[in-house]
Amino acid sequence: MASADGPLLDGRWRLGPQLGRGSQGQTFLATEVARRQEVVIKRVKLGAGWKSFELHERETKVLGQLRHAGIPRLHAAFEEPRGTFNLVMQRMPGTDLRALVGKQRLSELELKDLLVRALEILDYLATRTPPVVHRDIKPSNLVRDKDGTLSLVDFGGVADSAKDGGSTLVGTYGYMAPEQLHGQVTPATDLYSLGATLVALAGGVEPEDVPRKGLAMDLAKHLPAMSRPLRDALSAMVAPDPDQRPTRPRDVLALLARSPEPAPMPRAAATIAPTALTAPGPRALARPVFLDVPEPLRAALRLALLGVAVGGFVALAVLAITVRALGGAVGLFAGRSRRAGITTATADVADVFTDGRDGFSDLARRAVARSRR
Repeated sequence: MASADGPLLDGRWRLGPQLGRGSQGQTFLATEVARRQEVVIKRVKLGAGWKSFELHERETKVLGQLRHAGIPRLHAAFEEPRGTFNLVMQRMPGTDLRALVGKQRLSELELKDLLVRALEILDYLATRTPPVVHRDIKPSNLVRDKDGTLSLVDFGGVADSAKDGGSTLVGTYGYMAPEQLHGQVTPATDLYSLGATLVALAGGVEPEDVPRKGLAMDLAKHLPAMSRPLRDALSAMVAPDPDQRPTRPRDVLALLARSPEPAPMPRAAATIAPTALTAPGPRALARPVFLDVPEPLRAALRLALLGVAVGGFVALAVLAITVRALGGAVGLFAGRSRRAGITTATADVADVFTDGRDGFSDLARRAVARSRR
C-alpha cells in the first residue's frame, strides 16, 4: 500500500500521492482510514471553469448509478475545502494497457480475450436508460489484473444521452471517433475507440500511424497475419462512418464468431466461442430463456420470470433506499467519530441490496430478450 500522508478529507479519506493531472482536474491515490483500503480521489476546483465542473457533476451522477464489476464504484462526493469538489472512487486492481503499445505484442488469443471482456462492459453501458457513452476509451483507461480481469476507468468525459455530446470536445486524438468532432455520440462511438485501442495493441503503433485506404484504416495491409474474423470485426468497429459500424457490442461478437471459410471451425477456435459469449463478469449479455420450450408454455414461463424479476427489483430497491435513509438518520445523532463508521456500514449493506436489484434487472432483460436465431 502506497504512503498516504496528506490531509484528512471529510474525516475519512487520507490523501496520498498524485496519480495524474488533466484538463478536468487532478487524480490522487488515497486511503480510507477506517479500513486502510486504497481508493482514488479526483479533485476539481471551481476555478477550473464551468465546463470542467459540469463534466465533474455528470461523472458523479453517472458513476453513482452504475453497478458493474468492471467499472469503479463511487464511494463519496463532497466539497472540501470550499471550492474544491472531490470524487472518491474504487481503485481497480491491475495496471493500465498504455505501456503495451509499442513495447509488447499480444497474442491473438489475448487480443480476443481483451476485446470480449471490454465488449461486455460496453454492453452494460449501452443497455442503460438512457445509454451511457464513455467517450474516451484508450489503452490508458483500460486496466487489466493478473487474472485477466478488465476494468474501464476515467469516466470524466462520460455522456448519458445523445444530447450530452454538446459543444465540449471529449476524447483522445487517434482513438476518437470522427463524429465526436461534431459533438455526436452513440454507443457506436465507444465501439470505434475500442476498435482503435485493439488495433494499437495488435500493431504496436498509435492509430494515427496505421496505413489508410481513403479515410479508413487499412488493416489488411497493417495486420496481414491476423485471422480474418478478428480483422474484419476490428475493421467494422473503426469504420469512419458511424452508420457502417456495428451499433451494439453484441453485434461485434457476432462478427467474431463468423468464419470466412465454408469448412467447420477448427476445434481450438470452437472451444473459445462459448467462453467469449458468456465471459466475464456478473453482467453477461442478455440471452433469451426457455428457447427449447414450445409455445404457449414458453410465453407463460417468460411472463412468470418477468413477474419475479420485477417484484425482486422493486423490493431490493426499496430496501436499499430504506437502509441509506436509516444510516443517515442514525448518523445525525451519532458523534463525529462514529459517523464515518455508520455511514460506511450502511452504505455497504445498501450496496448489497443494489447489486441484487441490478441482478433482478438483468433477469428481466433475459425474460423479454428475443432469440435472433
